[in-house]
Amino acid sequence: MSETMRALVMYEPGGPEVLQVRDVAKPRIKRQSDVLVRVVAAGVNPADWQNRKSGQRHDPNAETGSPTILGIDGVGVVEEIGDAVEGIKVGDEVWYIDGGYPGNPGSYAEYKVVHGAYVSKKPTSLDFVQASALPVVGLTAWEAVFDKGKVVSGDHVLVHGGAGGLGHVAIQYLSTIGARTATTVSTDVKAESALGMGAELAIRYRSQDVNKELKVWSGKDGADVVFDFVGHDNFARSFEHAAPYGRLVNTVVSDWPKGSNAMAEWKNLDVSFVNIGLPQIARDHRNRLRQVKVLDEIADMVDRGALRAHIDRVVSFEGVGDAHRALEAGETIGRVVLHI
Repeated sequence: MSETMRALVMYEPGGPEVLQVRDVAKPRIKRQSDVLVRVVAAGVNPADWQNRKSGQRHDPNAETGSPTILGIDGVGVVEEIGDAVEGIKVGDEVWYIDGGYPGNPGSYAEYKVVHGAYVSKKPTSLDFVQASALPVVGLTAWEAVFDKGKVVSGDHVLVHGGAGGLGHVAIQYLSTIGARTATTVSTDVKAESALGMGAELAIRYRSQDVNKELKVWSGKDGADVVFDFVGHDNFARSFEHAAPYGRLVNTVVSDWPKGSNAMAEWKNLDVSFVNIGLPQIARDHRNRLRQVKVLDEIADMVDRGALRAHIDRVVSFEGVGDAHRALEAGETIGRVVLHI
């Protein structure tokens, strides 16, 4: 058995050019709770290009010579398990959210070691590439819609970025609740995609007044719940889009905009945030297990035909750099997947 594997690595933060295909040491099981997964596909997430670009999770100790391997979720086949692993066996097709930073390499690689408790069965109705489009966005949108948004049937909901990875999954969740969903998009093609997922109204934010369109559509001074899957400057505008006594949920790290405290207080807004990476970084075993249970719920939804992921493109190691550029530029519809 080979002691090395192919992986897409980075030795310093920067643009897509810092990503390099290299032969690196193949990971080994070190604990009885470990599982070795042969990775078949991985999601290419906005967090990946953000971490690559900012170096936020890059190891500044260059003397170690250890590269960073990005990729925070993956799908593959179990090749080896520790003696303490339960519920998973060799040969199982699994998915997980884990790694992608120094000290815990991610899934832009042929093999990945994961704690056995954080691995669960992938949807049986999907192949590996299709399944890899869902773990991160499925979990993030779940926490936003079901945990933080507290959406109920009949709510008027605004989803920013409805044709994106998070947005198109959230729209489908909202449909299962019976919510009425509007979304913001940049192009007619993205509008068609979002409407096809269940949105009732697609607002072209570049040419239309979002507030005006919302008020006409909802009959209220905004939406009952606003999901900001875009962040940054859009976060500031999202306060205006929420109706009095409404809820605003943000999933993208964004500075708290000037004047937003006063607006949130005046409109009695409930503002909350979603960060699915916290349990991993904080080594919070209890909440990581809760996330695995959500992945099981998502797999069940998929196998019942209640959820699907739109894949914009499938790339190899060599194509990840261009995929990062496309994601950062907002050119993609749905998800990008790395097929290993």
